[in-house]
Amino acid sequence: MRRRILTIGQTDIYLHAATLLYAVYVMLFGHWRMVLVGFVSILLHEGAHALTAAMAGQSPEEIEITPMGAVMRLDDEERLPLIRRMLMLAAGPAMTLLLCNLAVWMTARGMMHAADGRMFFVANIGILMMNLMPVLPLDGGRLLSLLLGQFLRGETVRRIMRTLGMLIGLASIVGSVYLAWQTGGWNWSLAAAGCFLMYSASTATTTQAMHELKNLMARKLMLETRGYMTLRRVAVPACTPLQRAVRLLVPRALTEFCLIDKGTLRSVGILTEEQVINRYLSTPQMRCDEVMTMVQATERHGSI
Repeated sequence: MRRRILTIGQTDIYLHAATLLYAVYVMLFGHWRMVLVGFVSILLHEGAHALTAAMAGQSPEEIEITPMGAVMRLDDEERLPLIRRMLMLAAGPAMTLLLCNLAVWMTARGMMHAADGRMFFVANIGILMMNLMPVLPLDGGRLLSLLLGQFLRGETVRRIMRTLGMLIGLASIVGSVYLAWQTGGWNWSLAAAGCFLMYSASTATTTQAMHELKNLMARKLMLETRGYMTLRRVAVPACTPLQRAVRLLVPRALTEFCLIDKGTLRSVGILTEEQVINRYLSTPQMRCDEVMTMVQATERHGSI
């Protein structure tokens, strides 16, 4: 459903297939200039996110351009301090708001034609309003889930965000039907937005177990297509719960867990991320040393 179109530094830029279909639909109605302005505005919006993340020491791994905007993904975003994460998430909307004001300022001083200034403003105000909606993976949804996560359990936050996304998406579709009934014309953009929001709500708020399983399969696919992958080794106390260990996994690298005895700093053994995830899916309350004991017992049994 998506394809990588270019790489800037260490950041891969992906284009979702639905974006092309939406662009063709808009161009057929003679709005190609709006598409071009929107595309440039989205890149600047995500560039602000990426620059802020890089200043925080976390270069983004990928940016995906979708019909409703773009989504930036970091490997270790959850490790960033709360204030830095909020600044990073707010940087995109701040850039879009700046572009809105820039359009008004340039138009008022005759530096931009009134029609062009109006189009530039409308495109960016639309991007701003869309990105601030409390739906994952949009900026408003990520900010809201980040704040809720300070007070509620992760599963509770995911349930709230999933419900919000479904309700807002459904409201967009119902609004599209209502406008069609009132005006006699179908608003495909509003209906498409509603479908995308409902899709995002269902896919961006999966449980932690399903999220890690999907990431594992994505890494396997990446290894098969690229033929190589970065291997990172993480030292953790042997008594680390699996629920904490899976949070150390990153989307674009294979991870090995080196288990360390906290008292002697002696290496107890090494677990692969597949061993960690498989056991986490069945028994999430286990600890890493318990998994290691099971692995070693299986290896001894197999060698007899």
